[in-house]
Amino acid sequence: MAIEKKVQVIQRETIRPSSPTPHHLSTFKLSLLDQFSPDMYVPLILFYPPNDSNGVLHGLDHLLTFAEKTQHLKKTLSQTLNKFYPFAGRITSRFASIIECNDDGIEFVEAKFDCSMSKMFKRPDTRLLKQLLGKAGPKCEEAGIGHLLLVQATLFQCGGMAIGVSISHKVADAATLLTFLKSWSLHCCVENDHEYHPQFGAASLLPPTDLTICSDPPIIQTLRGEKCITSRFVFEAENIEVLQRKSASEIVKLPTRVEAVTALIWKSAMDAYMISSNKATFLLNRAANIRPRTAPPLPENFAGNLFAVVSTMLNNNESTDLQVLVAKLRTSLEDFKKYFPKELDVGEVKRALEGLCQFMIKDDEFELFGCSSWCRFPFYDIDFGWGKPAWATNCPLAFKNSIIMMDTPTPDGGGGIEVCLTLEEEEMALVQSNQELLAFAALNPSVV
Repeated sequence: MAIEKKVQVIQRETIRPSSPTPHHLSTFKLSLLDQFSPDMYVPLILFYPPNDSNGVLHGLDHLLTFAEKTQHLKKTLSQTLNKFYPFAGRITSRFASIIECNDDGIEFVEAKFDCSMSKMFKRPDTRLLKQLLGKAGPKCEEAGIGHLLLVQATLFQCGGMAIGVSISHKVADAATLLTFLKSWSLHCCVENDHEYHPQFGAASLLPPTDLTICSDPPIIQTLRGEKCITSRFVFEAENIEVLQRKSASEIVKLPTRVEAVTALIWKSAMDAYMISSNKATFLLNRAANIRPRTAPPLPENFAGNLFAVVSTMLNNNESTDLQVLVAKLRTSLEDFKKYFPKELDVGEVKRALEGLCQFMIKDDEFELFGCSSWCRFPFYDIDFGWGKPAWATNCPLAFKNSIIMMDTPTPDGGGGIEVCLTLEEEEMALVQSNQELLAFAALNPSVV
């Protein structure tokens, strides 16, 4: 049964960099990939259980109150924004190619929830999870022309706390969000963070362009859809191992965890659409981090949007057998690697984005799916001084036909994968009763 209680906002505050941004940094150029990213927030919620007697922060060997924690979070967030100064700025218009680094600040919300964390963990409710992120939603124009970063700290009845972070996709991808959280959490635990400094410069590699070439950035097309439902599926490590063996073939002798899970989720969704609609083609767009693929590789703290789209197509007269799908996923990734330039070719990237944009306009001919894997990103290591999170989720990152994956919160890493799948109502009802999927994944089980 869903929890009916609502999160209550205590106060909203604007957090600005602790030092003014220097004049020579007052404007920040967006890259081509930043421009083509949608007006949406990339969310993450980190859940921290109640303090224990071992909680230590700056030598304070006692239980910290919620007020003490939020005060320290705000102070260190202000310091962290000195390095991540574009996040405290504003993009003046939808088609602008710069951020005005005017120190207008980010929004920090303090809230409380009259419910224990353990009760919420029993059957997580996506609608409730959204309340832990303030006003940020999957599609929000403010992500393009308002606050670029939103933070909400929510106190649970049991004394636990959730920290919800929503960052505009115009300035960051998942890797950049991780770099920011690492830096902020280190500021919380030590006086100065000398380790995680962002490297800005994506616009020098991929300069911005005139966005009037396309009525909407291409990814924005996937945000459309009415009456969508998000369901959470959890694959335990032992089930993934069985799935990997089942989906192996002569072409792909050992599928990765993500390949095997992606194939089964995509198959389940396509099978549902084949019953409910007459679309001729299915297209899966996967986000791929390009930092390690350039020559030389870009550092992991290179900030901005540095991902490419790996597309895999299936006609409705083709087999949706798992071995076939995994082979297609692997082939499209290998083709992507083969043709990925050793040096970023601006003209080639621009042509690819324009072509993708024009192709995606023909949405009456095919069904488009978007897939992003956050597996192996160490979000479970984010420690603000009172321990590591019991659960990390980006489940509110939901748009039509989206497949979002994260690691499960097992003590040893475990190898499990949590999937948040968003489909329209009719298709989701079919997926939730798909016995092949339910043989490997549990539908919205308890977090712990």
